Amino acid sequence: MNRRALNILLAVLFAVPILMGATWGSKDAKYPSKTIEAVVPFAPGGSVDVSMRILTAVVEKDLGQKMLIVNKAGGGATEGQSYVARAKPDGYTLLAITSSVVTNTITKKVDYSVDSFDPIMQYCFDPEILFVTATSPYKTLDDFMAAAKKEAIMNATSGHSTSHHVAGIILERLTGIKLTYVHTKGGKEPITMVAGGHVVSSFGSYGVTKSLIDQGKIRVLGVMSEKRDPRFPEVPTFKEKGIDILYGPWRGVAAPKGTPPDVMERLSQAFKKALATEEVKTKFDNADIPIAILDGKDFAKIIKKDYENQKSILADLAAKGPAAAR
Repeated sequence: MNRRALNILLAVLFAVPILMGATWGSKDAKYPSKTIEAVVPFAPGGSVDVSMRILTAVVEKDLGQKMLIVNKAGGGATEGQSYVARAKPDGYTLLAITSSVVTNTITKKVDYSVDSFDPIMQYCFDPEILFVTATSPYKTLDDFMAAAKKEAIMNATSGHSTSHHVAGIILERLTGIKLTYVHTKGGKEPITMVAGGHVVSSFGSYGVTKSLIDQGKIRVLGVMSEKRDPRFPEVPTFKEKGIDILYGPWRGVAAPKGTPPDVMERLSQAFKKALATEEVKTKFDNADIPIAILDGKDFAKIIKKDYENQKSILADLAAKGPAAAR
């Protein structure tokens, strides 16, 4: 071997471990090392978008990297959910996951399932409330339930197969009450129908009913939460009346399935710390977004339980269609 060939060989031998060391180092690089996409599968301005912008503004300070909100609205949240499900599981693409992931996987043809995501944490649970017009003869939840067992009560919903419709069906199945549904186009329509006395009752969330509650135009009879809601502590839970129902839209953050455990832990801690700050608490309170924290493991159980509970109900509704609904 001549001198030139020997020099080339030695150069290669020295270069290989250096290059391999660089490769190994990239795998062990501290997370995060670049911008993180936080995908909101809804249009800007809604409660999910607002809550994620509040959270990520604080979380990115902890992580030391920018968190970019990306709104991918379309298909009732399916576009954004599908995008994250197909993303590389490296912690740089996150999903603002909501209960719509359950209804979408049951009622629509999508290329993902509830198991396509690794939940990082739940940060909000907004329980369903049952409300009637302020002039209703039903002063309490007991009054309403007793009457609805004798004859069907008119109940407005925000649309066929929506969470407010499903809340009524679950209650019917658990208790034997009878409700006759009047499906609307959503928004505040069912609330104004109740306030105007056009129907007797409706299910909804506190945020969209707050103004009419404050004006004394509607009365809240019950809340589908584990404990009484501090926003209206005088209202009993269904559970304390012996009706085992916990239901309402939840919101959280998730990553694509297979995201490394150390990355999941880093994100979980950052979001948990953000939710404990006065900045986030105040802004959530001003936006009527109730904080309800669950870690990834417990959040995964909630998602799975929600899926199992709704599967038969939504499948029946999808098979019958809006025309067959009461």
